[in-house]
Amino acid sequence: MTTTETKLTPETKLARKYEFHPLADLFPMLDKDSHGFKALIEDIKANRQHEPVWLLDGKILDGRNRYNACQHLGIDVLTRDYLGSDPIGFVLSVNLHRRHLNTSQRAFVAVKLATFTHGGDRSKTPIGGLTDAAAAKLLNVGERSVERARQVLAKGDPSLIQQVEQGQISVTAAAVAATVEGPAASGEPEPGTGTAPDSPTPAKAYNITTKLIAALTELKKYDADTAIGAASHVVKRLQDAGFLKKKAA
Repeated sequence: MTTTETKLTPETKLARKYEFHPLADLFPMLDKDSHGFKALIEDIKANRQHEPVWLLDGKILDGRNRYNACQHLGIDVLTRDYLGSDPIGFVLSVNLHRRHLNTSQRAFVAVKLATFTHGGDRSKTPIGGLTDAAAAKLLNVGERSVERARQVLAKGDPSLIQQVEQGQISVTAAAVAATVEGPAASGEPEPGTGTAPDSPTPAKAYNITTKLIAALTELKKYDADTAIGAASHVVKRLQDAGFLKKKAA
């Protein structure tokens, strides 16, 4: 293994920049406004960086949060080259050991892993040819959870996906909330209808209402926390769309 550390002069304050390896993106990053990220910055500032940032092919395989914290401080990072033969196993091992991810977050990692291709090159098959079942086994989650995660990735909006990745809502609740989204909920024309978003029709209104009622009815099948999480997201969407007034702070 090769370890490098570059000392920067006070005059430059220019830390070396690295790209992220696609495998690193299997796991969510800390929000830069979060308490956890700010605490990481303060820790590195006070105690220096102790755990290296791992590189594969010159790109960050593990350690994106540490890298961003060092970039914020204007200092270079301590790096180490990964020379093993199983980068997927390495990324899963270090992240699952370090993080305390719930079932829904692990399901999201599993579905990303099952659909992952080398650098986004569609000419190459997913790494290891992983099926949903194999990915689910690696992440210790049920196949049904992976199916729900796939549904959320396909139909959910970015804010809903982020809530699941940050552990704020369960993938089950998110899948229910995602059924309200899609072309009808977003105001896009239904496939084959040619109806413009600004031309509401009784059929479109009925379709939207039916989907909403069906989703709310589905909530009854789940526990209270799941139901509350999904309902909260629906309310937020209604507020953002102007159907409900937001309470004054």
